[in-house]
Amino acid sequence: MREFEVARFSTLPEAELAAALLKRHGIAARLPDRDMATMMPHLHIAIGGVRVVAPEDRIVEARDIVKRVREGAFAAEVDQDEGGWTLESTPGKVGDLDEDEITGVLGPAKKIGAAVLGVMAMFYLLAGCPA
Repeated sequence: MREFEVARFSTLPEAELAAALLKRHGIAARLPDRDMATMMPHLHIAIGGVRVVAPEDRIVEARDIVKRVREGAFAAEVDQDEGGWTLESTPGKVGDLDEDEITGVLGPAKKIGAAVLGVMAMFYLLAGCPA
C-alpha cells in the first residue's frame, strides 16, 4: 500500500508525538526520516523537516487529526480547583526534598571517582612520565 505525507515537523520529538497520536487513533503512521534526523540532525532542516507518513486510505483522517492538534483541540484544560497540575517554584525545593538532600544515583561514587582521578593525575605528574 502506498503512503503519503501527513505533515512535516521541524524537530524529531514533534514528529514522534504526531506519529504516536496517529497510531493511537488506529492509523499506521511512521517517520521515514527518523534515521537521518537522528544521525544528522543538522540536515533535517535542509530537507524541509521530519516527515510523518500514513497509508493512502487513511491520509485524509490523519491530516485532519494533525490539523486539530495544531489548533489545540487535544489540549486539556486543567481546573485548578480540582487539584490539577500546578507549577510551584520554591527556591531550594524539589518536590518534598531540599536540593541538599538530592544526591542522585551516583552521588558518592562521583566524588570518590573524582578523588581517584585526581590522585592518579598527581601521581602521573610527579612520577615524570613522558607524554
